[in-house]
Amino acid sequence: MLKAMTDTILIPKILIYEEFDGHPIYRKGYRDFMLGLKTIEEINMGTSKLQYFILGCMLKYLNRTLPENYFAGASELGLHLSNKTNFAADIAIYRGGQLKVGFHSVKYEETPPNVIIEVDIKIDESEYFQNEEEYFHKKTEKLLQWGVEKVIWVFSSSRRVLIADNLQKWEFNSWDIPFTVIDDIEINVWELLLKNGFVVE
Repeated sequence: MLKAMTDTILIPKILIYEEFDGHPIYRKGYRDFMLGLKTIEEINMGTSKLQYFILGCMLKYLNRTLPENYFAGASELGLHLSNKTNFAADIAIYRGGQLKVGFHSVKYEETPPNVIIEVDIKIDESEYFQNEEEYFHKKTEKLLQWGVEKVIWVFSSSRRVLIADNLQKWEFNSWDIPFTVIDDIEINVWELLLKNGFVVE
């Protein structure tokens, strides 16, 4: 039913989060728009408060800890991997000299970040992937093949972290176990949350 509707109704570009091999990957909530249950304005385009807090804690720590010439930013940086494949990155880290920006830098970034950190999943995977796991696996593989040195996923619901630094070595840990982000800089997600006032209910 919904598939038939997407073939006849033009989905606003604002509901497309990423593009994967030419397939649009829609934001969570787009189905409600397609079914007439919500307007564009009623669909949450931002992150949840918990996602925001996790990202903020990590970015705050990284910007205090990274060498001065490194750059870590969090604003869903657009990444152009190849023709018809465009991703978004929650946090992208570049070593000194890797990120080239000027007045004409108004398109998606074509240079792979050294490290990408993703917090939770913001897409409706059902149109192209079998489940969320297939989505983050394939996205991680694409990023590593593109040249990203390390891809890190933080999952708040399971309180786990996935660290992938090549196509063969992937490691899942509890988020209270420290892991290396870049060079010798480590993060303990749970410890950072508590230090920044996280309320344990």
